[in-house]
Amino acid sequence: MPKRVAIVGIGQTKCGFNDDGFSYRELLYLATKQALSEAGIQREDIDSAFTTSYDFLEGRSLSNQYSLDSIGGVMKPCDLRLGEDGIYAIFAGYMEVMSKPGQIVVVASVQKASDRRPDADPAITLSTLEPVYVRQVFTNLPAIAGLEYCLAAMEARRYMHCYGITEAHIAKVAVKNHNNATRNPLAQNARKVTLDDVLNSEMLSWPLRSLEVAKPGDGACTLVLASEELAAELSDSPVWIRGIGWCSDTCYPAASELAKTKFIHIAARQAYAMAGIRHPAREIDLAEVYDNYAFNELQYCEALGLCGEGEGGRFIDEGISEIGGSIPVNPSGGLLGQGNPLGTAGLMRVAQAALQLRGEAGDCQIAGAEVAVAQGCGLPYRAGGVVVLSKW
Repeated sequence: MPKRVAIVGIGQTKCGFNDDGFSYRELLYLATKQALSEAGIQREDIDSAFTTSYDFLEGRSLSNQYSLDSIGGVMKPCDLRLGEDGIYAIFAGYMEVMSKPGQIVVVASVQKASDRRPDADPAITLSTLEPVYVRQVFTNLPAIAGLEYCLAAMEARRYMHCYGITEAHIAKVAVKNHNNATRNPLAQNARKVTLDDVLNSEMLSWPLRSLEVAKPGDGACTLVLASEELAAELSDSPVWIRGIGWCSDTCYPAASELAKTKFIHIAARQAYAMAGIRHPAREIDLAEVYDNYAFNELQYCEALGLCGEGEGGRFIDEGISEIGGSIPVNPSGGLLGQGNPLGTAGLMRVAQAALQLRGEAGDCQIAGAEVAVAQGCGLPYRAGGVVVLSKW
C-alpha cells in the first residue's frame, strides 16, 4: 500500500484587495481551475474535497457550504466543518488520502476581507476572547479599534523583555519580507522599504508599527493531493508531504507564556518526527511562516528549531533568514509583503513552499531547495500547524 501523499497541483490568486471585482466564489474557482489544470484532471476525477473558513469572518453559519461549488465538490463527499486556518485542510486531506490511497483530494481556502466593513474587525477580535473575564477587561479599552494591536503588542513586549529582542530586530524582519515580496508576482501591492521607513511608520501600539503588521487581503489557494500510486501519473514534479503536526494552546492571554510559542514547538516536533528530521536547522532548506506581525517570524523560527530559543535577534542580524542566507524564511515575502487573507494564509504558505521545491518560485527561488517547512496559525488565540515538504 502506498505510504506517501503528494501535492500534484497548485493554484493561487494574487494577494491584497483584488481590483478585478471577483467575488468570494470566483476567487476560489480561479485557484481551483489552475490547480486542476496543473494536475491534468477534471471535476469528475475529484473524489473528495475540504475547504476551511471562519464563520464569524464570513458572517454566516456553515460558511464552507458557499465555497463547495467553486472547488467541484457538488454531489461529492466533501467535509463542510473545517472552521480553521487553511493549513488544517492539508491535515484533513492528507489523512483522507492515507486512508483511501486511490483518491484524488482537493484542499482549498478563500478569504475576501474587502467584503467586510472596515469597523468589523475589532468586534470580531473581541468575540474570539474568553467571554467571562478577558473580554470584559478589553471592552474597557478607550479605543476598541486598537484591540488587535494591543494584544499583539503585549506578546511582542514580553518576547523582547525575555530575550533582549530590540525594535531594530523586528523592523529588519519587516524590511526583509516587504522587499522579498517585490520579487513575487502574487504580491499585488508590494513595495521596497528601508529600515528607516519601517521605524518611522505609524506606531499602532508599542512596539508595533504599521509596516510591521500584515494588511488584510483577499486571496484563494487550492492544492490537489494524491497518493504515491497516483502521483506519478498526475505530475512530473510532485512535492511530498513528509510530516504534519498541529497543536492548540490556551485562549487565555494571561495564562500563556507570551514570549514563547509552545503550540508551534509541539506541532513542529510532531511533524519532524513523522519526517525523520532530527536537526531542522541543518536539514531544512527554507521556511514559509505565518508573519502577521514581524516579531512573530522570530518567535516561530525559534519554535521550529531553525535557531535556538531566544536567538531570533541573532538569526535576523546575521542574515541567516535572507534569500541568500543558509535558511531563507519567507522568500515569497510572507504575509507582511503580500497581505494576509486571514484563514487562507497557512495554506498559501504551504503552496509557496511547494513552488520552491518544484523550482517554480521565479525571482524568489532558492537554489537547490529540497526540504521545506511551512507553518500556519489559526484561531482562537494560539493554535497552529506545521507541514514538512520534500522534493523527493
